[in-house]
Amino acid sequence: MKKKVVIYLVRSSFNERYFDRFGINIWINRGWRVKVYDITKFLNNKFWHYINKDKATFDFKNLKIFENIDEILREIKQLDSPVVFIDLLNFSSSEMKIRKIAKTKGILVKLKMHPLPQYIKKKNIYRVLSLLSRPNTFFKKLVNFIKEKVESHRAKSLHPDFFVVGGRLSIPNNINKKKTSIIFSHNYDYDTFISEKDKYLNNVENSMVFLDEYCPYHPDYFRENIKPYVTANDYFSTIDYGLEQIAKTLKLEIKIAAHPSSDYKSKKFKYKNQIIENKTFKLIKESKIVVAHSSTSLQWAILMKKPIIFVTTNEIENRKYENSYAESINLFAKTLGKEVINLSNIHTYDNLDKYLFINNQRYEKFIENYVKISSSPNKLMWENIIDIIENSKKYFNNFNKSKKT
Repeated sequence: MKKKVVIYLVRSSFNERYFDRFGINIWINRGWRVKVYDITKFLNNKFWHYINKDKATFDFKNLKIFENIDEILREIKQLDSPVVFIDLLNFSSSEMKIRKIAKTKGILVKLKMHPLPQYIKKKNIYRVLSLLSRPNTFFKKLVNFIKEKVESHRAKSLHPDFFVVGGRLSIPNNINKKKTSIIFSHNYDYDTFISEKDKYLNNVENSMVFLDEYCPYHPDYFRENIKPYVTANDYFSTIDYGLEQIAKTLKLEIKIAAHPSSDYKSKKFKYKNQIIENKTFKLIKESKIVVAHSSTSLQWAILMKKPIIFVTTNEIENRKYENSYAESINLFAKTLGKEVINLSNIHTYDNLDKYLFINNQRYEKFIENYVKISSSPNKLMWENIIDIIENSKKYFNNFNKSKKT
């Protein structure tokens, strides 16, 4: 009997977190054969070696790491149709070639989710003039600008068979309904909320949790070839001191929820407070207050109606015109009707009450816009996707035809 096949097209080395996040076991349990095609090694070889230097890629027997573009194009061309491709690629010329060939072998499912408010850079004449005085930086910025414009145009011209969307603001404006169907679902983190929400019901502790973003060391800086927004030496001392002052004022214990990509064991500079790995949902659930910059895990805090304190530092704010991180923090806070505390100047904040206020209307609006539309199914994201695909004429008709040949 012909086996149903789903292939994930990925551009960032496949690890255990992604195995769970992408619902691999759900597909397998539903009778599908799952493959993962990883193009990181040839798409960004330096990044691939950087993230694999200390630990190997997750051991999944149907994971294939490709050495070059021709190898993966040849592999896809040899596939029996139809295949369901989960498209996690971006829009470089190589990725567009892969996507074009994949489209001839089955259906394309593209995830389109915006879990956070999206800060859009505004044109700033002073910033442009300052760049002109630094020719190398100006040229680098110009190349990146052109690249972003080209890839943005390619993204708008993409018409997959399915778009999987989360909140209302992730629904595409330019969708061609004749070519593309919408799967209304939710963001990845909502799956955890569904699975874990009834745990730890009576265990709220006298603690506050800081949602780490691995700011000085995040591998995305290396992949995108950009300078980190902060320096380790300054960042950790400022965060530690600021958290201690907040905890002292509110009489709470400090806990640090480590970012999933973090590896603090190998780092000289780190938080002096306790760093807890792989427990972010539990820590938020059990805390009285959540402190953060703009972590995607704040979705859980919002779903649980937790008071949130948004924080920044002088170092982050002073680079406002070079990156959008500071603006993203401010925008996230503003979306929830809140202000941001600068931990570099924590001594100037004598009353934290206004920072702990919860605007329930803003919280609910955030969930609708960025997490989950209220009318979408309240079940695991991948279960929902599989249900719709298996009942789709686009896939089912092709699958039956291929069984007969």
